[in-house]
Amino acid sequence: KTQVLPNVWKNYLQNVQSKDLDLPGYVSSILEGSANNSDLPSLGIAVSGGGFRAAIFGAGVLNTLDGRNESSKSAGIGGLLQASLYLTGLSGGSWLVSSFAQADFPTIQEVIFGIPGGSNTSGYAGWNIEFNAFLPHDNTTLDIPYLQGVINETLGKFDAGFPITFVDLWGRCIARHFVNGTNSNDIFTTITDLHGAGVTYSSL
Repeated sequence: KTQVLPNVWKNYLQNVQSKDLDLPGYVSSILEGSANNSDLPSLGIAVSGGGFRAAIFGAGVLNTLDGRNESSKSAGIGGLLQASLYLTGLSGGSWLVSSFAQADFPTIQEVIFGIPGGSNTSGYAGWNIEFNAFLPHDNTTLDIPYLQGVINETLGKFDAGFPITFVDLWGRCIARHFVNGTNSNDIFTTITDLHGAGVTYSSL
C-alpha cells in the first residue's frame, strides 16, 4: 500500500483530471500523494456470479477499469483496476478472476483470446467458451469420451478416500474452459495431465 498504490492513484487522478472534472480538494490531495498514504482509498472489486454471462460481463467491466486500456484512460476511468486492493468473484465471476490471476494479469483481451504464442503447454491459451461446459459437442460419439475423461480425472480423489460429487465433475469441465492447459484443439483430449491438472490457488 505504501510502495505501489500512491503512484497508481496518481495515474488514475491524471486520467480523471484529463476530463476537466472538478474533484473536491481533499480527494485530489489524497490521490496526488500530498496526504498520508494511509489515507488512500481501499478499493475492492467483486465480479458477480451467473455462469458464462457473468464471466463475459465481468471481463468487460475489468477491461473498462484497466489503466492499460487507452479508451478507458481517455474517458477518465482507466486505472481503477490497478488501484484495487482486492479482486474477487463468485461462480462465473470466479472463472474470470481465476483465469486472470493464472495468466498473471494480462490485458482482458489476452485473458479471453490467449496470449500471442500461448498454447496448452506454454503461455496462456485463453478461454474455450465457444463450447458448452458439460456437453461440448452435439455429437454423442465425442461427448461420451469427453465425459469419461472428466470422470477419470476425479479418480485420484476417489482413490485417496474422498467422496466424489457432481461439483468435482463440474469443476473439471469448467477447468477445460478457463484454466490454462486446454485449447480449442485438445478440449476433447482425455490425457489427465492436461486441462489445468495440478493448478491450485496457492500456486498462483
